[in-house]
Amino acid sequence: MLLSHGLGGGEAQFILNPTESSPAFLLADAGFDVFIINHRGTTYSRRHTQLCPWNNEFWQFTLDEFAKYDATACIGKALELSGQQYLYWIGHSQGTVVGFMTLAEYNERVNALFQLASAGSAGYGRGLTRWAFFAYNALKAVVGVCLDYIQFLFGPHAKSLDISRISVYLAHIPCGSSTWNFLHWGQMASRLKVEHMDHNPQENMRRYGQEYVMHRAYLSATAYNYSNIDTPVYLFWSKNDWLTSTGDIQNIILPTLREGVVKGGREVSDYNHLDFTVATDLGEKMINPIVEIVRSQERKMCTQCCKLLLHISR
Repeated sequence: MLLSHGLGGGEAQFILNPTESSPAFLLADAGFDVFIINHRGTTYSRRHTQLCPWNNEFWQFTLDEFAKYDATACIGKALELSGQQYLYWIGHSQGTVVGFMTLAEYNERVNALFQLASAGSAGYGRGLTRWAFFAYNALKAVVGVCLDYIQFLFGPHAKSLDISRISVYLAHIPCGSSTWNFLHWGQMASRLKVEHMDHNPQENMRRYGQEYVMHRAYLSATAYNYSNIDTPVYLFWSKNDWLTSTGDIQNIILPTLREGVVKGGREVSDYNHLDFTVATDLGEKMINPIVEIVRSQERKMCTQCCKLLLHISR
């Protein structure tokens, strides 16, 4: 299992609760090897072979780098350490988008995507979150300045949230990202498209070559082609989630994926955006169903392999 965190989060969000209600521990107790990504810029991922965190160049990364470099490297390392050929991806919020982007362009060694608080372009959010992302056009001029922390409102929390642990959550979330990454999200929210970062015509040509489209009379970045994904997808969402919404699923995710790729999922009606990783009953509502799906899929694969070996032996 490879877990990918949300915007401004980090690996801590999967282990913030006691073992009986933390996603990573629940999966480990179910018998899985569990790996957690810390995308660049988070508290525990600021080491670089050449750059230091106080250099502006260090912070010049977006979702594109998460998918092209971070995710692919972590997938490869997890498979190397586990000795397996494939793994299962569990993403939360931004982690769901990184999962889609990775499979759309760079990696196919994932057996299934389990998308918690499934995100599209973030253009269908509610509350202050929506206006923060739509400030993209006003903020674009300040690229190069690092935003370590930014606070959003996620919606009303579930009754199963352990209020006594709020100080623990706030000690680890948010834990950093870059201005470029926030601008990338703002770009997608304002255009209602999941695209590569739109830099400028010259930089777009350097990065993307001939893969560009005309947008607003200049050369713009291309959209990620979700139709390339043939990995089973399972979506988890909530109407109480103010950052992502059913609008993301209905207008961004489902229309761009191949028909039949989404195999299932469920609405967790009382969860807000953060409850998907910290609610005390998430084992019952999400992790246990995920475990059952994975075990069922593994049984089918074993059956197919046994039939193939039997056929060959004949």
